[in-house]
Amino acid sequence: MNRLLLMLLLSGITLQALSQSALLDKERVKWMPFQWEGDDALPKSSMMVKTKIDTLDYNFKWQFDTGSPYTFLYGITWQKFTNYYTWLNSRFSIVDSFSQAPYKKIKSPSIAAGDSKLPGRTILINPDYGDDFPQEYVSQYKGANFLIGTIGIDKFRDRVLIIDFKNNRIGTAALLSDTFYQKNTAVDFMVYQNRIILPVKIGKKNYRFFYDSGASLFPLKTTAALATQLPPVTVTDTLHNITTWGKSYDVPGGRVSSSIEVAGVNLRQALIYIHPDPEGYHTDIFREAGVQGLIGNQPFDQKTIVIDFTRNKFTVLQ
Repeated sequence: MNRLLLMLLLSGITLQALSQSALLDKERVKWMPFQWEGDDALPKSSMMVKTKIDTLDYNFKWQFDTGSPYTFLYGITWQKFTNYYTWLNSRFSIVDSFSQAPYKKIKSPSIAAGDSKLPGRTILINPDYGDDFPQEYVSQYKGANFLIGTIGIDKFRDRVLIIDFKNNRIGTAALLSDTFYQKNTAVDFMVYQNRIILPVKIGKKNYRFFYDSGASLFPLKTTAALATQLPPVTVTDTLHNITTWGKSYDVPGGRVSSSIEVAGVNLRQALIYIHPDPEGYHTDIFREAGVQGLIGNQPFDQKTIVIDFTRNKFTVLQ
């Protein structure tokens, strides 16, 4: 009887996962692949999207980062290519200055990412950001990978953003059907200065956390000043030499005795790390936005998340 019950439970979980996947497959989603980059200690540190620009024989990489309010080119790196391919200056011309210095807005041609394209035809450029490698690398290393920018959340504010962590792909859709939402649990999310704020239930209390795909080091992160508002953390791990604004810190973390849930999904084994933040840099940002910290990618490993900006709905598909 116990074996039969277990088989029924497992088959139910499998059918649920299949039905969720099938519902998403019926939506009009355009997909682009991403690759993880990192080191032996943390192989899933950064999400990278490789793109092609015109006929140039390079893999132009962008870090996909929901913690960035803007999509922008790294001006120092990009100038190496415009120096060599001067015609790029007319294809990526400055439209106007942007109110947030030092960014400038530029028009861009279609940028291909796999079988898809980056949304929109304008992006920003930060002239002071990027790697200052020797100019001759552009001619010497054709076909190579070059990190040239960040894909931020501004590209998706008028549509649906889908991140499939199991199949390493990012999807976009103009909208999702009512049928999709009838079959899945969704929660409301907020946007603060182009940053996503998710409701996270810890125990019986609801908190707000930024969702930051660029913070893969941390399942959840808070600061010493804000940790007092959360259930006690039993420290079982420490991340050493974590660099923040040019300074290194050891960041302890562990579990809380309470359950942690997002959109009805129990994030089992999720750790909360407590940054000492002695200067208060993180704490000030979190307090201004009314959040307790941030949640990274690790809790959604092997899952799919749906961030629907047309409805302000967040869904986790298992």
